[in-house]
Amino acid sequence: MNVMNMFKSRKGKIKSVLEYKLGNKLDDNDINDILSVFDVYQKDNLDSIDKLKRDKVYETKRISGALKQTINAHGPITKQFIGSATKRVYGSLLNNEKKESFIIRLWKKIWKK
Repeated sequence: MNVMNMFKSRKGKIKSVLEYKLGNKLDDNDINDILSVFDVYQKDNLDSIDKLKRDKVYETKRISGALKQTINAHGPITKQFIGSATKRVYGSLLNNEKKESFIIRLWKKIWKK
């Protein structure tokens, strides 16, 4: 590996490879157009990864909430109360809808009357 290449950004490394492989066939504008396509795809991939991370955090919070409910109801989770913990976790995972905020629920109650 070239010593200078390891200090380049991802975009710089891709540009170097494109210039090396296709430099005699493409000019700088063509290479920059190709790099812009890479940037669009990378942004989409990073956005997808961020969404998956947010979804994971949401699901793990639901599971930990169900476990906390079990501990508050029965004390430490033992073999005796594992069924209750399982039911609570399963119930939290079945509910795919996000909880409405307190204000939205209150507003719906007021307008329902």
